Amino acid sequence: MLPTRLPRVVVVALAAAVVACGDPTRPKATTPNVALQYSLFALNGSPAAVSNALSFFGGPTRADASFRFDVAFDLDAAGKIQVYPVRALAGVLAQFPLSSPPSTRVGLQTVTGSYESVREAPDRGYDTISVKTITPGTVVAVQLLDQVNGQCLFSLGGQTTYAKFVVDSVDKSRRLFLRSVVDLNCGYRSLVPDSIPTF
Repeated sequence: MLPTRLPRVVVVALAAAVVACGDPTRPKATTPNVALQYSLFALNGSPAAVSNALSFFGGPTRADASFRFDVAFDLDAAGKIQVYPVRALAGVLAQFPLSSPPSTRVGLQTVTGSYESVREAPDRGYDTISVKTITPGTVVAVQLLDQVNGQCLFSLGGQTTYAKFVVDSVDKSRRLFLRSVVDLNCGYRSLVPDSIPTF
């Protein structure tokens, strides 16, 4: 009886160790989360050639036919903020090649709580197609996946990176003032600014 019980005891002990210590095969996070502030303009009704979109790894940019942005911003007739993930504007043109899945997938979801209190991105529930209508102070969690050139394409830690942002205010010139925190470590969902993630 002992020889058959021993392997089960070993398996249970190893499973308990993995739960207690985390995944031992997961690469350790090495890069601190980056906290940044931006000002961008709305897509419509703003001066030409101003930044109206955001790349979470590259900063403010333009929403144009190159589709080298993650989200773009606009204001509706009531002055509410509209957030467009790249696929909402690009459609099938965001796919490379056209027969494959989109090269960049940007998922959005609004989360409850203050910007400072959101310390971890949700692991599911992201929408990659719909436009989000928000008001200043609404916190938006972001899931990023670049399936062609992404830094996490071959990572053992996971293929996604995460971020959060909030639009603090909008002025009369249709300029939006934002803050973001980006976790550059593949597969980690921590959104604590200026810290190296442990989860």
